[in-house]
Amino acid sequence: MRLTEGRRTYRRRAAALTLGFALAGAAALGGVAVTTAAAASAAQAAGSVAASAATVTVNGTAGLGTFPSEGVGLNTAVYDTYMNDTPIPGLLKAAGIGALRYPGGSYSDIYNWQTQTAVAGGYVAPNTSFSQFAATAHAANAQSIVTVNYGTGTTSLTSAWVQAAASSDANVKYWEIGNEIYGNGTYGANWETDSHCRTTLNGSAVTVGNEPSQTYNCGPTEYAQNLLGYISAIKAVSSSAHVCAVLTTPGFWPDNVTNAEYPQSWNQTVLTALKSRTDCVIVHYYPSQSTDSAASMLSRPSDIPGIVSALRSEIQQYAGVNPAGVPILVSETNSQVDSDTQPGALFAADMYMSWLENGVSNVDWWDEHNGPTTPSTVGGAQDYGDYGMFANGANSSGATEPAVDTPFSPYYAVEMLSRLGGAGDTMVTSSSSSSLLKTHAVRHGGNLDILIDNEDPSNPYTVNLAYNNFTPTGGPTVYTLANNANKITSTTQASTSAVTVAPYSLTVLQVPGSGGTGTTAPGAPGQPTVSNLSSTTSGPNTGTGTLNWPAATAGTYPVAGYQLYQLGSGGSSTLVGSPTGTTWPLSGLTIGASYTYDVVAVDTHGNPSLPSAPLTFTVPPPSDSSCAVHYATTSSWSGGFGASITLTNRAGTPVDGWKLTFTFPAAGEAVQSGWNGTWTQSGQAVTVTNADWNGTIPAGGGSVSLGFNGVDTGLAPAPAPTSFSINGTICANN
Repeated sequence: MRLTEGRRTYRRRAAALTLGFALAGAAALGGVAVTTAAAASAAQAAGSVAASAATVTVNGTAGLGTFPSEGVGLNTAVYDTYMNDTPIPGLLKAAGIGALRYPGGSYSDIYNWQTQTAVAGGYVAPNTSFSQFAATAHAANAQSIVTVNYGTGTTSLTSAWVQAAASSDANVKYWEIGNEIYGNGTYGANWETDSHCRTTLNGSAVTVGNEPSQTYNCGPTEYAQNLLGYISAIKAVSSSAHVCAVLTTPGFWPDNVTNAEYPQSWNQTVLTALKSRTDCVIVHYYPSQSTDSAASMLSRPSDIPGIVSALRSEIQQYAGVNPAGVPILVSETNSQVDSDTQPGALFAADMYMSWLENGVSNVDWWDEHNGPTTPSTVGGAQDYGDYGMFANGANSSGATEPAVDTPFSPYYAVEMLSRLGGAGDTMVTSSSSSSLLKTHAVRHGGNLDILIDNEDPSNPYTVNLAYNNFTPTGGPTVYTLANNANKITSTTQASTSAVTVAPYSLTVLQVPGSGGTGTTAPGAPGQPTVSNLSSTTSGPNTGTGTLNWPAATAGTYPVAGYQLYQLGSGGSSTLVGSPTGTTWPLSGLTIGASYTYDVVAVDTHGNPSLPSAPLTFTVPPPSDSSCAVHYATTSSWSGGFGASITLTNRAGTPVDGWKLTFTFPAAGEAVQSGWNGTWTQSGQAVTVTNADWNGTIPAGGGSVSLGFNGVDTGLAPAPAPTSFSINGTICANN
């Protein structure tokens, strides 16, 4: 797709795949208007709607990991004339933006960093060279993420770039190999330039700038082979660099799409080829369509835990490496709905924190400046359909944007996140009794900071605050981003037990307290790992393993021992044991079930540390079973999905008549229609018996294939079953 703005024409992606940050009003850098508590109360009382009641619960020792320094990021683009404007570094620093991605989406695959030109007539704005970008990133204290030119570049061009970055002020931690390479025509849609492609199978090379919709010889197999070359080239220059593979986002096209040339999915093919050289992976997250309602868009971040879980499962299954050691980056994302006004801000705050709480290393909004598309009015405020974080002053359909570099609403949402936490702080679990109140919490030294995202456009809430493993010691400071405000306000209140939040607002409470301090308590233990995780065919609860974790450092007093917690839903935690050492045996684990643990250190005076980063793992089926099952989601659509299942007989004798059983992990998932068997379902439990003609599975690796179309829960991707049995025998994964 080509978007045209004035004299510029620049290449992006297929329909509904561009976005950015938004809100009107040019506030001073980091501007906060301080009000008195009386004034704030009067403002709340001025509304005519009575506040509804809700409860937010926070667990001060249920850790979700450390807030990464590069966690909150932003895209830049070489066609953006205003990329390196003088105010930009200060604006980025004030909002706590810790990473910048360059050179900009699909432009990455046509841009030559040495000549600062783009093939196929691509426009490159003045003053957007890599050195000028790096200077802006350095001035903003932001790390750099670089997407190298896979589409029309070479490994030698990339090696020279890595060398140049190493000898400059650029702080490049991640090198992404290509942009959305799966959009090169392999699956019948072509928006990403890739000169590796052929017009027919083993035919002539495509003409760059005039590629057909369907291409050949440039799919996941070729990408993986070439990627290995890029990894070697980059590591030869900088052994510490992370080289990131482009993957499809689970639950979003073209995830699990296959064709005759590539019978296995993009992710399976790429990760299987990389194996132990899987160093870092990249996905993009555009969860909405422009026609979606704001309410629908705001519900999308609930997909995120399932997406991360699916990615980690694929990394473990196909690459055969520990996914905890493979950084996941979301290098493009945006709301795609009301992106310049308050709904975009509410989405941004919840979306960023949801990814980071699930262990993602970096999330980058699309983008710095984008330009207006179709304007609209949202709750009385002007939305320009601009997917940038800052205005560029252009006009579309009679609506003229504010002055260049004026922040849009999502900028202020990101600035609110800087009030919630920063690099090195510990994210902890929180939950809300209302589906319209999204919550996130961070431990900052002895303080507990709480974000309340009120996505109800009409109703204020009186929110009762409940604390587990944390004791408030004073009244909180309260920061508020009101509906379509262009500055953050601040006040203090005496109460630590309740706060009133306005409709369509973001609120951060900074609550002083105890329950782990950075000065006298021990340091947090290291993230646990699990070893010797296994199971047997003798029953469903035969999983065993051993938890291990790096020791905590002593504070004022020596470390006396540890508290091991199992974390549950809704922010709950259960004390499992209090070992004096750094290991703990596990037994009685359910095959296919997921478990999450964290650890708190306690000193000789009873002072607890902040929690470790959590460990989540799924208990595998027995690897030596006489049967194996392969399950894959093959397609998905709104409200449904398709799946294939392959049953394999590993035994030395044939299976004569089979019955497959499995359980959907989420209520609401259901088989709608199935084939190659008789399908029944009771609750979440599914049973499939053989058809008349496929009841025999031959010995020694014989297999039977079946499949179904199902109804999902609305989450993307649909959660997959994790344990299968054939004729009562628990089967291995295949």
